[in-house]
Amino acid sequence: MPYRNAFPPASAAGSRVGPLDGLDVIEVFGPQSCDIGRAAVSFAGMLAARMGARVKRVQPEGGDPMRNWAPLMADGSSAASRFLLDSKQLVDSPAEQEPGSYLLTDDAGVAEQWGNLRKVLVRSSFESDRRAQSELTIQAVSGLLDIVGEAGRPPLALPGYQMAYATGLTAFSALLALHCSQLFAGKSQSAQVAASEVATWLNWKHGMSSVSGVRETGVNRQEEWEVVRCRDGFVAAIFRDRDMPALARLMRSTRLEAEEFKVLKVRANHLGELRSIIADALVDRSRDEIVAEAQSLGLPFSAVLPPREVIDDPQMHYREFFERDGGVLSPRLPVLWNGYPLTQAVREYSWRTL
Repeated sequence: MPYRNAFPPASAAGSRVGPLDGLDVIEVFGPQSCDIGRAAVSFAGMLAARMGARVKRVQPEGGDPMRNWAPLMADGSSAASRFLLDSKQLVDSPAEQEPGSYLLTDDAGVAEQWGNLRKVLVRSSFESDRRAQSELTIQAVSGLLDIVGEAGRPPLALPGYQMAYATGLTAFSALLALHCSQLFAGKSQSAQVAASEVATWLNWKHGMSSVSGVRETGVNRQEEWEVVRCRDGFVAAIFRDRDMPALARLMRSTRLEAEEFKVLKVRANHLGELRSIIADALVDRSRDEIVAEAQSLGLPFSAVLPPREVIDDPQMHYREFFERDGGVLSPRLPVLWNGYPLTQAVREYSWRTL
């Protein structure tokens, strides 16, 4: 699809007010703060700021360690820091608490000293020993590492700040709930979020499967869905029982029309042959060719795109999903407000004009 401007110009959207206009949030860190907590709090605050809230971030003494977090841009700045911090007002010292403001922190001492109940405390876990946690350990204690990787190899951790961002999204949801309680019931309340619980909650289906005895779980599980090599990369091959006739057509294989491939319970006994048929059928075909034919047959196949291709994807251009701020490319929020993207360009116009 050729690129075209998908949304009204910023000047047209400038008269619109952000959904969280009027909400005041303060991010504060302390001696008990840790990397996963900093990232989670920063992500929650970033979401609030990009939706129109006024977010102040108190800079820690000695500087913000997130300024040095990898990956680094060509100018030496941290991409993670730019993504999480640039939408906020940075202040050097804690100002006097403003009426109606909400606290975001991952330090229990800071939360305890806060003057009212309007606060969200992010913790690594609720364990009494308060041992240090990280992205890797949170994935480990939640059971997530047990399903990521290959048999015979150590589990592979998800890259980046996946657990922190999921925890930050949960903290943001808690912040909105507190704000709704204040607005509609006149009640000030507080909330706590633990990264270990968020990760376990996200992964609950794996936990339930492992105790139900329904199927084998973990890295040794037998899965028919897989990523398959093709001529110019990889495709994700997804199908269900009802899709087997279409899969047979896509693979040019009458063998897949046999009784032993019609339903999963029986097909599971022939996974080696199934994988071999799919691999042989796709290895010399291009991603685009495979995906186009699969879609025409109603099969939810997809090309496996590296990050560079995601950024250059015509649909992403059409949706104006990536934006540049001072030369740094970052994604806008994956939501439209009254049909408009909440971008930096829109924020530079009058958020406060009704």
